[in-house]
Amino acid sequence: MTPRRRSASLELVPQDPSLPFGLVDVRAASFTYPWHHHPELELTLVLQGRGLRYVGDSIQEFEEGDLVLIGANTPHCWLSEPVFGRPVRALVAQFSPDAFGAGFLDLPVARPLRELFVQAERGLQIKGELRAACAREFESLVASRGSQLERLANLLALVSKIAAGHELTPLSLGKATRTQVTGQSTTIRRVLDYIQQNAEGEISQRQAARLAGLSPAGFSRFFSRHFGKPFVTYVAEVRVGLACRLLLENELGIAEVAVRAGFNNLANFNRRFRLLKGTTPSDYRRMSRGLMSVG
Repeated sequence: MTPRRRSASLELVPQDPSLPFGLVDVRAASFTYPWHHHPELELTLVLQGRGLRYVGDSIQEFEEGDLVLIGANTPHCWLSEPVFGRPVRALVAQFSPDAFGAGFLDLPVARPLRELFVQAERGLQIKGELRAACAREFESLVASRGSQLERLANLLALVSKIAAGHELTPLSLGKATRTQVTGQSTTIRRVLDYIQQNAEGEISQRQAARLAGLSPAGFSRFFSRHFGKPFVTYVAEVRVGLACRLLLENELGIAEVAVRAGFNNLANFNRRFRLLKGTTPSDYRRMSRGLMSVG
């Protein structure tokens, strides 16, 4: 049987010629927007409602107060069941990476935003006191009747607050697992390309060390220093992220998904998957079925 692929649709975000970003106050009976992506970043604050939030390979429950920043072209959707007498509401801001001016992100002062926008390719859930402060500013921005310049400045201030915060939790294992590295030297790029290109097959830490021009012991320290985790842990995350995409987009059997994601041992695959995703591959696929009715 040919695997059935469920790909995200491209959303064309309406453009206001007078503003380089869009603000929407979503009010509906339920969240039903289909699995989609767009070149704009998106900040979403749920004011009413609960359900399942899909971001890349992440599937999690959300509730009121959920605040998430999603990077450019990262597929996502929020889904919920309609409940009589309990409508849903969310505030959404959508803006392109160059919303603050051509070349702005190339300035040294904008480095925190550059790094934030790359990290947001995984989806970032904003938590704790940072979430509360950003939620207040977001609501003020949407309700503002100030000038267009003031509103743009307020958006920049809000995004800058997020970039300076520490209460950010990545949602997806895909895409930006390749980053979170300041500067991204040629050596790091070479190693990451090696991992990505061989995720479905054999990956050797010794070979990665050779590509970096380091001894195995020196490479181990180098990698952990830059990524905050051991090489084998990073590789497992990349492979589980690949497995999530296969489970989400195809009808392959679990054993075949494991093999295609670079796991030669099904038990090891199940153990790693549960450790990183908090559920089994089968349950993950079952949760993803909600996408079938909307995509």
